[in-house]
Amino acid sequence: MAGGIKKTRLFDGGFPDLRGMAFLARMVHKKDDSLLRGVADELESEGIVVRESTLYLDSIVAQRGVLSKRKPAKDERRDIEFGWQMAKEIGRLDIGQTVVLKDQVILAVEAIEGTDEAIRRGGKLCGQGAVVVKVCKPQQDLRFDLPAIGTQTIKSMEESKATCLAVEAGKTIILERETVIHEADRAGITIIAVTDPKDLA
Repeated sequence: MAGGIKKTRLFDGGFPDLRGMAFLARMVHKKDDSLLRGVADELESEGIVVRESTLYLDSIVAQRGVLSKRKPAKDERRDIEFGWQMAKEIGRLDIGQTVVLKDQVILAVEAIEGTDEAIRRGGKLCGQGAVVVKVCKPQQDLRFDLPAIGTQTIKSMEESKATCLAVEAGKTIILERETVIHEADRAGITIIAVTDPKDLA
């Protein structure tokens, strides 16, 4: 499974079919991981094996290093190291995968609205120069919901005048990689894939 699920649809007045209603009734809570594992269990009960979304697709996974022409500035490296800890913690709580920050101040935390809206909120609050950190949750089931970035991520950052995007190396999907990097270079945005943010110090 790959791609986003809009949890806001839970509140738009629509109703699932009987199987969907029974599924939701069994959920103790509606955290992302619980819902996705539940969907996987439903599929597997029908004999469908759910495999990791990157199987045979190593080429779409971010490899460690600076992917853009622009390298992170010293203050951005500090923000990446700080933001990484915060993003891992909200991931552990199954809130989201992304934080937006500047000068080690958290401006926005991704929740149900998704990465792009979090970027826009953070950008409005600081004006320009925000750093976006997107990581894999510590308890991530690698079969689904891996962090992903694409051209829309870069567009949202450009609109918000954010300057740096740090993702987790080996665990982040880059959709349309060449286009993403080209657009980041055109906008003067840094993209860096990190294994351990302490390496940036």
